[in-house]
Amino acid sequence: MAARGWDGLLLCAGLLLAMPALAATAADRDACTAGVDKADVGGAACSRIIDDASASVADRVKAFENRGRGFFNSRNYDRAIADYGEAIKLNPNDAFALAHRCEAYESKEDHDAAIADCTEAIRIDPGYGWAYNNRGVAYYGLHDYDAALADHAAAIKLDSRDAWAHARRGMAWLEKGEFDQALADLTEAVTIDPKYAFGFGQRGHARFRKRLITKKGEWEPAIEDYSEAIRLDPNLVWLYSARGVAYGNNLQYDLAVPDCSEVIRREPNNSGGYNCLGVAYEGQKNYSRAIAAYDQSISINPRNGVAYWNRGNAHKNQRKIDAAIADYDRAIAINPKDFNAFNSRGKAYLANGDRDSAIADFTQAIQLDPSYVEAYDNRGFTYDELHRRAEAIADFRKAQSLDPADQVSKKMLHMLGF
Repeated sequence: MAARGWDGLLLCAGLLLAMPALAATAADRDACTAGVDKADVGGAACSRIIDDASASVADRVKAFENRGRGFFNSRNYDRAIADYGEAIKLNPNDAFALAHRCEAYESKEDHDAAIADCTEAIRIDPGYGWAYNNRGVAYYGLHDYDAALADHAAAIKLDSRDAWAHARRGMAWLEKGEFDQALADLTEAVTIDPKYAFGFGQRGHARFRKRLITKKGEWEPAIEDYSEAIRLDPNLVWLYSARGVAYGNNLQYDLAVPDCSEVIRREPNNSGGYNCLGVAYEGQKNYSRAIAAYDQSISINPRNGVAYWNRGNAHKNQRKIDAAIADYDRAIAINPKDFNAFNSRGKAYLANGDRDSAIADFTQAIQLDPSYVEAYDNRGFTYDELHRRAEAIADFRKAQSLDPADQVSKKMLHMLGF
């Protein structure tokens, strides 16, 4: 009997390693294309195509693209970026892979890398609206709203019925304080697609912000848009935070708390849910619980500028002015175009008797949003305290021209003899 040894086993292992991978089948190609929303199924089929040495370059590029989309849809952005990168290595002129890698980078908030990829995709294919929209989203992330507006306008020029482009352009208009233009774009988005939950949610934001800043209108239209968006897609968790904050501003705290709590129940590490809860508690004048909720929101997401702004407001209501100013500083550092934070910090400086800093902040808020009635009123008050009567009158008149129903400027003008 022959002796048993390692040689035979090593020979078998060598043969196994030398065997080529099984060739991909037509069924694999179909599954790879159809399975982008099922990373486990489509990904396996795509992997067989990728590993098939006999597959054409075009088939392997498509497989990397599809597997990348599957990873992206399952929020595995790093693996999506890697797969799109492999597709680009095989075909450097693959505008699709570049635009989608741009989207994946943006999902990781790597705005510069996203812009670089989308710019290259546009260079390859100047008619690629998806690339313009994704680059616009990246510019928005950098707070470069003018560049975002230009990109979404380019996408709309290519396809006037691009609901996403209208929605994103509306969001950029909103950040510039151009509420009517924002509402026009967002209304166009939901007119094009009446089942567009994201569009209704963003129009709710526009209506909310317009009411918050201009004091015009009511909170109910924003709440109605958020509710419609929730009806269309109950899985968009951020909508509950948004509606909860709107309920809070409408003094409906009994409805605000359940919405905010629903966010936290679904996603215990949701920064927006705790910010929402803080707004509800603040409305109830329970400032300590509000600050605790904002603390939790910030600990989850230290880049949540809105939570710093809200916490600053709560500190100010507790007469902790220095703590409030520190929070407004953080909000402004995160978003240097946050006109709300400048206006609020101006009021805090004024409470500390620092009128020069207050005027500088109110002026910055007005420059960022020339329709900001409250900022004109606040600067007018400060000028009046400094006996700079002509400048005070000019500010109150500007506030009245923007909103004839504004009682603050109307009263002050009357006191000043007008």
